[in-house]
Amino acid sequence: MKRVLYSKAAEKSMARMQPQRRAAIFARVDAFACGENVDIRKLTGSALFRIRVGRDRVIIDDQGVIVMVLDAGPRGGIYKE
Repeated sequence: MKRVLYSKAAEKSMARMQPQRRAAIFARVDAFACGENVDIRKLTGSALFRIRVGRDRVIIDDQGVIVMVLDAGPRGGIYKE
């Protein structure tokens, strides 16, 4: 199992979410860390990946033994930086 770390931005955005959506994101990221199949894609022009959780997206950096969750939020605004 890979170790999962959350950035300050991810913690802040997830703290504002409803508990059910937050729990779904935690469950999907943990499933990815355990090696289960999840809906994951590499972001174009970047070394980052996204995991789809319903209408939310989770931006991660898979560093081998560590999965760094960079941000999480609704599909419409998560990719804008």
